[in-house]
Amino acid sequence: MTHPVYKIETAVRPAAVISGRAVRLSWTEARPAVQVIFQLRLFAGALIGAGTPADVSWGVMAAGAAAWLLLTWSAYLLNGAADVVEDQSNGSTRPIARGDLSALTGGRLALLLGALGLSLAAALSERFFLLALLLLVLSWAYSTGPAPLKNTVAGVQVAVVGAGLVTYLAGISAAGVPVTGTVLVFAVAMSAWMGIGGLAKDLSDVAGDRAAGRHTLPLLWGERRAKLAIAAAAVAVGGSFLAAALAVAPGLVPAAALVLAGSAALAAVSLGRWSTGDRRAQRRPYRLFMLTQYSAHLTVLAEVVIR
Repeated sequence: MTHPVYKIETAVRPAAVISGRAVRLSWTEARPAVQVIFQLRLFAGALIGAGTPADVSWGVMAAGAAAWLLLTWSAYLLNGAADVVEDQSNGSTRPIARGDLSALTGGRLALLLGALGLSLAAALSERFFLLALLLLVLSWAYSTGPAPLKNTVAGVQVAVVGAGLVTYLAGISAAGVPVTGTVLVFAVAMSAWMGIGGLAKDLSDVAGDRAAGRHTLPLLWGERRAKLAIAAAAVAVGGSFLAAALAVAPGLVPAAALVLAGSAALAAVSLGRWSTGDRRAQRRPYRLFMLTQYSAHLTVLAEVVIR
């Protein structure tokens, strides 16, 4: 009979020998560009809510940003570990798909990062901890479980839009500032824009999504109808954001105008020949989505800082 102590030692040993190389690869797997935009969302919630950098509790804000980074890193690393089949089918060059980082090691690191993020969040405030826990639940429900949210259009929208709203609220909480009408307009509009990204990403992932048994818009409706729906939804989000900014949040008009311009560009590329052909071409709508959200966040942050 195996001694119980031996069982414990073998259970914990793999986590103890995670290498620095594995950590570096896990960061690449977690998509640094996505990690940065989550930080921009967090700081946008804080600074738009405060109205001025002087009103932000920067010590707590820095700790909150660190906790959020650990949580989003965990979420996207777990997603990479759970998406091996579809990522390989799509020709992904991220570390897990190409075999440089095992899915098992990625999953263990995701658990560790999530635990560290929640621990740090708990040290800040009860509200921030609850928001952090909600983010982790949404993120993990997206990738894992008997019915992952990633498998359906509705599930993707719940996870993606929900993660956006929770992040903006977490920024407000960490900074210790009130929830204003302006920050709510921005948070709702840009979380809805994240939903557009969730749809646009599927245009280039059809092969992997089919192999994984997902029910995405291109697989349910066909490529042409899916592109029409994404284009219409993008313009609707951009137009609604600008209308709301003009009505109740004039400080957001420049950012909203950028989102509307980005939505028009995304629609034009989706419906034209620029998104037809190889996977690089098919990813152009998603890249426009990313460029648009980066531009909007940097615009509002710059405006608050130089005000």
